[in-house]
Amino acid sequence: MDDVFDLSGTPPHGWMHAVFGGGPYGDDVGRCVPGPPAPAIITVPLPEGGEHVYRLWTVGSWSAPDDPVAVYNDVGPTPEPPLSELEMSWLNRGNTS
Repeated sequence: MDDVFDLSGTPPHGWMHAVFGGGPYGDDVGRCVPGPPAPAIITVPLPEGGEHVYRLWTVGSWSAPDDPVAVYNDVGPTPEPPLSELEMSWLNRGNTS
């Protein structure tokens, strides 16, 4: 995700404010995400490697209907992708010989 941060009260064109429930962006007030509409899922890199996932919970407003705010749940680190069928067959082949 691009890193756009705004404390002026008006996000740049094509962006909207967001609030993150925990995780690496949990304390950031003023961070913006592309939109509206807000992305359903946002992944951010972690300093120690890997990614952290946020899922859209709701869209509200600070006080004006033309200033939407995306609220994201803290989902946590992205799980490792599941093994493909080919990878599973290689593992099973190795376990049976």
